[in-house]
Amino acid sequence: MLSDDLFSEICRIPAIDVHSHLRRNQMAATGVGKLLFYHMLVYPLRAAGGFDDAHWPSKQLHGDSPDTELLYDAWMRSWPLLSNTGFAWILQTILRDLYEFDEPVTPESLPRLRAAFDRKANQPDWPRQVLTRGNIVAILSSYHDVPPLAPGEYDGGIRFTLETAPTVGTHEAFPWRQRLERLGRRAGIEIATLGQLARATQEFFDKTDWAGKNVLVNWIGSEADFRPVDASVIDRLLADCLRGMEPAPDGARLLEGAVVRCTLEAVRRRIKVYQLVYGTQFPTAENAPHPVQKAWHGFAASISHLAAEFPEIHFNILNGYEPDEPVLCSLCLAYANVSLGSFWWQTFYPSVMHAAWHRRLDMVPVSRLCGFFSDGYSVDYIYGRLRLSQRVLANVLAERIDRGFGTRQQALDIARHVMLETPRKLLMGK
Repeated sequence: MLSDDLFSEICRIPAIDVHSHLRRNQMAATGVGKLLFYHMLVYPLRAAGGFDDAHWPSKQLHGDSPDTELLYDAWMRSWPLLSNTGFAWILQTILRDLYEFDEPVTPESLPRLRAAFDRKANQPDWPRQVLTRGNIVAILSSYHDVPPLAPGEYDGGIRFTLETAPTVGTHEAFPWRQRLERLGRRAGIEIATLGQLARATQEFFDKTDWAGKNVLVNWIGSEADFRPVDASVIDRLLADCLRGMEPAPDGARLLEGAVVRCTLEAVRRRIKVYQLVYGTQFPTAENAPHPVQKAWHGFAASISHLAAEFPEIHFNILNGYEPDEPVLCSLCLAYANVSLGSFWWQTFYPSVMHAAWHRRLDMVPVSRLCGFFSDGYSVDYIYGRLRLSQRVLANVLAERIDRGFGTRQQALDIARHVMLETPRKLLMGK
């Protein structure tokens, strides 16, 4: 099949991961539990009914609990009900390709899986083997507090970004007064006006370690409005928050927008790229069972104001909200400093990516499209998510060829741009 042929060719193209959480001093999964209880698998495992709510949310669901065997029993009950999902395909690919384990995971086969894992993972150069097999040449990671590179230590192609924010909400129930007081304590400023918010934000970033980083990553609350308003409007909202009055939804969106605008003002001379991650929101502040795909209907369009106000900053958008795809593609056409950085959370599924890639390739030059974003914590899942991304892209490109919208060589040129050339130029300055 043409899609299989393209997939094989695309797997040979070097790839850059534009966003991960990989640690240089612990690159690979440390046990089978880290594979089977990966957080993006835990959600469907729980939804399938195999876990009691008492286990949720908990470190237990990442294979770290003394009740491990009980959790494996629950895993076995759930797994047959979710083997149809995209992340199940990723796990199967990891086990087959990396650990040479190509059979159902059952109570009887689990010891064989553990033995297969140990044979591979105990090799001192195992992370290098995985990244080499995936042809992954660079990884942008927002993991902090990593020891300095030792002489001769393998760096994995990791280049660190800074993922931090003064007060950007991802929990709708998180009180604004509490958020502002926390920022104010860190900056030594009581925040009751926009000017004080700006000074506190500047102080926050001035105290941040920027060594070796020119990309700032923000997971932004999806309820934000970036349209400019008079400072007096923000002053009134902040003063109300200081008195313990939570703003109405329209006001809360303006406050979110004000925090982001103050952030960009504070860092505009420090960064070249602002990686904006949005579209997934926890509906409650405590013990949220699963983030939902959500954004205010005007969120994406209002990004245009930021792009226009900060032309020296490149906005690399990682989207978790499927309905915004048409607007995001239009932003790439309207502003020279906007690009799309692949798919996040509820958009990282084959069906969603498939539809989005058709639109993106129809509308946007490949110089504004990045093809791979793992959000991974280990090379195992970086590899698995890369293979899924490549498989979807191959399927889309094959359909475009079949429909008369390109040739095989054009398809491979597209793949090379989005997997390697565009992220290298936009995010690594090469």
